[in-house]
Amino acid sequence: MKKTILVLVVLIFLPVLSSCKTENKAELEEITFNLTYIPNIQFAPIYVAIDKGFFADEGLEVKLAYGNEADMVALVGSNHQQFMIASGEQVLLSREQGLPVVSVANWYKDYPVGVVVLKQSGISQPSDLVGKDIGLPGLYGANYIGMEALAAQTGLGADDYKLVSIGFTQVESLVSGTVDAVVVYLANEPVQLRARGYEINVMAVQDSIELVGNCLVTNETSIKNDPQLVEKMVRAFRKGLEYTAANPGEAWTISQKYVDNLTEEVAPIQKNVLQESINLWQVIPETKEDQDLRWSNMMNVLIEIGLMKSQLDIQDVYTNEFLP
Repeated sequence: MKKTILVLVVLIFLPVLSSCKTENKAELEEITFNLTYIPNIQFAPIYVAIDKGFFADEGLEVKLAYGNEADMVALVGSNHQQFMIASGEQVLLSREQGLPVVSVANWYKDYPVGVVVLKQSGISQPSDLVGKDIGLPGLYGANYIGMEALAAQTGLGADDYKLVSIGFTQVESLVSGTVDAVVVYLANEPVQLRARGYEINVMAVQDSIELVGNCLVTNETSIKNDPQLVEKMVRAFRKGLEYTAANPGEAWTISQKYVDNLTEEVAPIQKNVLQESINLWQVIPETKEDQDLRWSNMMNVLIEIGLMKSQLDIQDVYTNEFLP
């Protein structure tokens, strides 16, 4: 008789528990989070924030979307979507074009771009690049802007070197001798080159000028009409960032669920990519003075190379009000 009663109790409660779980899932607010490029280990903090429930703790269900940065910033700027990861230069360029995007949390403390050469080339400093062919994906984006900023800060003129568009073939183009130097993301290609046994020299843009790297971006409408949503996104993003920096091994395992090519075969290289990325991140928020400097420097670089025509009010470009 007791067994019968126990079974009945369990049967009564199972639908209730199931119903609660469904209702809790339904109560989450669905948000599209735009990530540029493709699924990549460098997006580990976002994967961690999803997997560890940091977004869910804020009442958010995040759906990831990947694609072209310019297309996605147009969606966010027009408030068709609310959040994305974007580079600092894209925020400035978009605002000048009338898209009211705003950075609400810097991700990188150091600009993640640099110039890499083979050590055997004898090139060890920017002045050695005179007369050299320098490969980069194209005359756009962070690689191009980083190269131009490095050149301006180290006294190189536009006629001192030749920029060659090589797509995303920096490693192959450098080792084959197609170009003398390549512009790269510091956390990526240098790791791959060293893993292949090449000795290299790296000239980081950050050693010459402080610029804004990638950041969490929303728009003025979201900040005005739903500041609590922005605060939740920033808080969950920051938790993912801090947790990943403190637990890179677990972050690697979590990222395997989101990035198809993270096999054990590539693990040594990609784990190093993650660690090098962490070294560039802004785990501890900067002072406002430091951020003003980075944004001002970035804007001045864009104006100098002709991508921007006029000054913007830096205070409209980013805000710290949602940071912890």
